[in-house]
Amino acid sequence: MLKILSVCSLLVCTSLLVWWFRSGESLLDNMEGVVDADAEIEAEAEKANGDKNKPEEEKVEKVSDDLNKPSEVKNIEDEKNKKKELETKKSNTEVNKSEDQVDDAVTKTSLDGFNVAVKDLTINGKNVRVSPFAGVGVVTVNFCFKHAGKKMSPKQKEALVDLLSKSLGESTESKNNDQVEAYKREKNIHIGFSGVDDHFFISAKCPSTKLIELFALVNDLLFHAEFKEPDIERFKEELFAALMQSMQSPESQLNELIKETVYKNHPYGTPNKIYLESLKNITAVDLKKFVKNMFTQENLIVSVCGDFDEKSLSEQLEIFIDTLPKKFKAELPKNISVEGPYETYSTKFPVPQTVLKFLHKGIDHDHPDFFALQVAVGCLSDPFVGLLFKKLRVEKALVYGIGAGLAIQDHFNAFGVSTFTQTENVEKVIASVKEVFEDVCKNGFSPELVENIKMGFVGSYKRSFASSGHIARRLANYQLTDRPVNYHKVLIEKTEALTPEQVSEAFKKFLNPNQFIIFTVGQ
Repeated sequence: MLKILSVCSLLVCTSLLVWWFRSGESLLDNMEGVVDADAEIEAEAEKANGDKNKPEEEKVEKVSDDLNKPSEVKNIEDEKNKKKELETKKSNTEVNKSEDQVDDAVTKTSLDGFNVAVKDLTINGKNVRVSPFAGVGVVTVNFCFKHAGKKMSPKQKEALVDLLSKSLGESTESKNNDQVEAYKREKNIHIGFSGVDDHFFISAKCPSTKLIELFALVNDLLFHAEFKEPDIERFKEELFAALMQSMQSPESQLNELIKETVYKNHPYGTPNKIYLESLKNITAVDLKKFVKNMFTQENLIVSVCGDFDEKSLSEQLEIFIDTLPKKFKAELPKNISVEGPYETYSTKFPVPQTVLKFLHKGIDHDHPDFFALQVAVGCLSDPFVGLLFKKLRVEKALVYGIGAGLAIQDHFNAFGVSTFTQTENVEKVIASVKEVFEDVCKNGFSPELVENIKMGFVGSYKRSFASSGHIARRLANYQLTDRPVNYHKVLIEKTEALTPEQVSEAFKKFLNPNQFIIFTVGQ
């Protein structure tokens, strides 16, 4: 029963964190809507290249994936043989490691062998960050247009970037929808478009032998998109229906309250009503104009990971870059912030529970205590050992789940805590959260907790380098924040070097328990 309760609490906390980061923007992995198609492409690459070109580590990882999908195993004997082969390879890798540690060793994930090589290339005057993995047969190319996200949607056309994310990838001047899909299947190319609050991402993945075809498709979809009226209307209906459905939730009402109070007239805080009304104002001409004005050489960021030939990559990128306009001329929104003093804002909503969000001023990526505060937030929000979870869920049973996080955007930063509880417990929850923060500000975090969180954070970070798609995505995000080429190692080194005293002192300097703004939605 305790195990089931722990799993349920973990799921609740995960949902809360997802909710929090959707109202903000996590620069590590915010690529909603982009398909991570490694498995399909690797399978195709194996057919073309054979297992002989595949590193031993990749083979073990593939066998492990197969064993986790019994429906794909053709017969019991094959499954037994694969299990034996996997166990043999694991034992040869390192006998006394736990399963997670073996996986880390197999996929090159400790700093002793964290062999994710990264370097910068200069192609047609642009810096391109690449991570070569010879022999894997797959390549991912990430294009990011900085500052071309939802915040740049014109007034009275606030849904434009969301509509563009859906509309790109359909018919072009030379291919209808069916022909585009047939081409992608034939060449085994996967491509996704995703406009987030600040930026616009294009993620494209293919077998290494199809890089030229990938760039041909990207060029066609981006520069020759037809934006047919029936497609646009269909996507407008989808966006309208999705938002109308989400508006029935207390979380949506909470975000509307925050928009009114904190974002006000900022593009980050477009009210749902205005967003919905804007859909009818957007035309194919608007979509083409946005692509022409916002997708330029100046604001382009490119990252590549996988098995690729540098000469061929350079040739294709030169053509792509030359096709873009040179200058990005748009005016950016102003910066906004959340500041105390302590205040509570509430909205009535007919649900038996109350949703709460605590907001406090945040940090940017250049904050001197950036790494220490990341660990400090983990000490608070971890769904098993975090102080907020232990105090409010385990000890007092006041909440169903609780999460915390740092939202870091180009024009707004915040530290937030999200939870929900029975309405009669709201004041107790607020008092208990403040009690946790006051205790940390007085006594700091225990050395055991800090080391536990550091170990978990570094382990999870290493394992996140699991595919060419994940790595290319991280490299793009690191360029967005001007991180150095070796940042993937710097992050690990700086995190592991932190002492409990440094983490505690950084949080004490950062947080003022009396500077939270609290939002509640419920009865």
